[in-house]
Amino acid sequence: MITRPLTLRGEPGAIVEGTGSGSVLFLTGSLIRIESLAIRRSGNQPLTIDAGIFVKGGSRVRISDVRMSDVLYGVAAERAESLVVERCVLRGRASAGGGVEHSMDASNGNGIHLWYCHDAAIRDSRITHFVDGVYLAFAFGTEIRGNLLWENGRYGLHTMYCQNNRLVENRFTRNIAGCAIMFSNHLVVERNDFVHNRGSRTYGLLLKDCSDGRFTHNRLVDNTVAIFMDGSNRNHVSENLVQDNGWGILLFSSCAGNEFAGNNFWNNDYPVALDMRYSDNRFDDGARGNYWSENAPYDLDANGVSDVAFSPVSAFAFLSKQYPDLAILGRSPAATALSVAERTIPALRPSEIVDRYPLVSPASMVPPAPAPEPPARSANGTRAMAGAGFLLVAATGLAGLFVRGRRR
Repeated sequence: MITRPLTLRGEPGAIVEGTGSGSVLFLTGSLIRIESLAIRRSGNQPLTIDAGIFVKGGSRVRISDVRMSDVLYGVAAERAESLVVERCVLRGRASAGGGVEHSMDASNGNGIHLWYCHDAAIRDSRITHFVDGVYLAFAFGTEIRGNLLWENGRYGLHTMYCQNNRLVENRFTRNIAGCAIMFSNHLVVERNDFVHNRGSRTYGLLLKDCSDGRFTHNRLVDNTVAIFMDGSNRNHVSENLVQDNGWGILLFSSCAGNEFAGNNFWNNDYPVALDMRYSDNRFDDGARGNYWSENAPYDLDANGVSDVAFSPVSAFAFLSKQYPDLAILGRSPAATALSVAERTIPALRPSEIVDRYPLVSPASMVPPAPAPEPPARSANGTRAMAGAGFLLVAATGLAGLFVRGRRR
């Protein structure tokens, strides 16, 4: 336990190992610095939030260049002001998400867990194998920048009841959901990568009751659903790349006043799916719309904007939103015929939502900052061993059949 201003700095190879009960380091003072240590073996009780480092109260605590393993929670903080966590590597006990939903042990915790904290900063850290890589509840003014959050059992980042937070230049990959933001307003989410989050209900970016946010220059690639929105209003989504997803945007009727402009929608199975015919959500800003790879635009005045509006919601996408089992027919001749029919007969369009100014060519974008790549999937070795075992069993069976044939 540290209760006063102090710097605890480790020389190379220094390890602080817990007893397997409670938190390894417990900080209750201000102006404390923890640097260049390996920390391991916390307790296993979620009710007491057993962590590698627990920060309770105080202000301006800084945790830098710390490596953690075999911990229930990585860094947990309660009512801490101006906490900084930077250049840390945190690995928990949870099973990897990997885009496949599974049952989680209730005793697993989160990588960085903040409750009722103001003006925290989480920077340049690598977080994996927790339930949620980062969990924020009633955290205000938090900046999360330059982190890699991968193979967590549920979400790379999860927020509840947070205001005025910034997510910048992070990479969320191979989680059940890249980022789940709930009941949180006035967000800035820019230059992040949400990639390879796949599964039965896997989202790149999930927004539940989130309003007045700005989402720009992000890459959402190879997710089951790139952006899911429910009860979220007046958000501006612009200049993002939405590519190779199952659903580009899944928008519920509880959403209103959202604006999508200057985005590139490439090769998504369903660019937009929704459960409403009429809506005031807009897919242009009054002068510029989005680029849709499914569109076949023509531009007689050569101003870069198609002369004909584009409906991003297909009849089949509308039906499959209501009846998900129909998705198996998404590439069937019947679905193709329905698509041709609705383009020919506008009355067949399932929704009045259109992009009035679709772009003829992809919009120029500010590329995200280079994000660190996660290591190769940890299950590869297991799969290779399973494959080798299967081949061994098959070879044994074939050998048995050969011997039996020789005996006959």
